[in-house]
Amino acid sequence: MKSKLLFISAMFLTQTSYAFFCPSNFNQIDFGYTPEQVVAQCGKPDKEETEEVTPEGPQEWNYYIPQTVATGTAGQEQGTLKTQMTFDAAGKAVNISVNGIGVGSTTICGLPVRLGDTRDQIKNACGDPTLVNKQTTPANSPEKKKVTTFTYMSTPPGVLVFEDGRLTQKQ
Repeated sequence: MKSKLLFISAMFLTQTSYAFFCPSNFNQIDFGYTPEQVVAQCGKPDKEETEEVTPEGPQEWNYYIPQTVATGTAGQEQGTLKTQMTFDAAGKAVNISVNGIGVGSTTICGLPVRLGDTRDQIKNACGDPTLVNKQTTPANSPEKKKVTTFTYMSTPPGVLVFEDGRLTQKQ
């Protein structure tokens, strides 16, 4: 009997563990909710923006960071240090490589960047990449997707992002 109760409790906990609170109140919402479901639980957002975006897919950005390098007897010369940032289809950094060595974070660009940062965060820290490698878009993928952003001016402010009518991100 004890093991059945434990199993049922574990099942319940795993099903509810992904829910989170609305930015504006203590009602629970979950990823996958529609905008209508979120408005019903959280209320109308203070700001709502919708745009159509073309999915960019996975990318690899290459930077060549200027470095002073020792050349032995000749003294020092200017060189570069190759730094790569690899992003998944969602635009999050999944690999950072400095001179061929994978790292979890770095300040090579001056500001810290880390795994999980978005393309915009990396671009703000490092600037425009010297070279961008993009995966070609498969023929069966949608041309554009609809992205809606709800902003709640609560404390702290909350941003909910919907892609094609489903909640996908909480910022």
